[in-house]
Amino acid sequence: MRRRTILALACAAAALASARRAPADDSVFGIRGLGLLSRPLSARAAGTGGAFALFDAATALNPSTLGLFRSPAGWAASASSWWRYSDGPAGASLSSTRFPLFGFASPVGHRLTLSFSAGDYLDRTWAVQTSKDSVLRGDTVTFEDDARSQGGVTDLRLGAAYALTRSLLVGVGLHALSGSTRRSVERSFSNANYTSYGDLVVTDFSGLGVSLGAQMRLSRWLALAATARVNSRLEATATNGASARIAMPAELTAGLIYAPVVGSGIAVSLGYQTWARSADDLAAAEQERSRSVWSLSVGAESENVRLLGRRVPVRVGYRWRQLPFPVNGAALDERALSGGFGLVFSDGRASVDLGVDSGRRTAGAATERFTTVFVGVTVRP
Repeated sequence: MRRRTILALACAAAALASARRAPADDSVFGIRGLGLLSRPLSARAAGTGGAFALFDAATALNPSTLGLFRSPAGWAASASSWWRYSDGPAGASLSSTRFPLFGFASPVGHRLTLSFSAGDYLDRTWAVQTSKDSVLRGDTVTFEDDARSQGGVTDLRLGAAYALTRSLLVGVGLHALSGSTRRSVERSFSNANYTSYGDLVVTDFSGLGVSLGAQMRLSRWLALAATARVNSRLEATATNGASARIAMPAELTAGLIYAPVVGSGIAVSLGYQTWARSADDLAAAEQERSRSVWSLSVGAESENVRLLGRRVPVRVGYRWRQLPFPVNGAALDERALSGGFGLVFSDGRASVDLGVDSGRRTAGAATERFTTVFVGVTVRP
């Protein structure tokens, strides 16, 4: 029965991967550089602003957290987002639904846990319409370009965690960066003497990475966690014959959790990514130079809340992060408030989590307000 359950979870995860994104328009800022950095968090971690991500087994950030699974488990998350973009007189309302994270894990013996997970890494889904007047054969003709890109880069991870002691977990993750984008341009003319035409370019991406992580319980109330990751160059090959190799960042994240009351805790995490390594490669492709970026999250969770006799974990958080790809020379930053709750069923064998993340991105005069609703399901047969 257990084997059939795990197989069913794996098939469900594969189905989510094949339907990773519904047709929609994502952030306008995804057109910059390599795209918009994704946040492949579980709904639980999203509700804390990402502050608990280093201590959350269903978030594919710190591989050592896999050691928290004491039995086979499968998990998946969906994220529905709404944006309102404005830049002076220009503006647009956008939305999308995607499945940014899924995975499954199983202990092997008493100390080792193995896992596979998939999550978004870079988002390159966007749509832009532009209109321009041009002189053709002596006539002034207005043409309109409808440019669209769909897809991005997915992070596939094989992870393993090992319990060195009761208070120390270590882990390693082997990562494969994979995915593609379909970029199309449709041009139409106001003058019927000119025929509309279009162009389609498909770009495939590939790359590798490795991550190391650890978490240690220093006392009954205090725990530390840290993870580091390095990546190979990202290979990009397009159907029009173009190709590029882009240096990818090293990533460092550390976190602290303080839980003075059983079932309740406060966490903070700080991250750094060396995206400045990509600057020369982007400049060679006539893109703006990237920068290295910081991120900070602070959040709290309490499992001591009960509703109708059922335990209901409640979460809040705040996060701030820099994004590596500028907008017309202006640095792009992001701030958000988060919150959420969970429902636990069957003595902890299943849980449903809801997280809401609301904030804004700013780059000079350009502003994008967003709200994302995360829904996550975890099953422990």
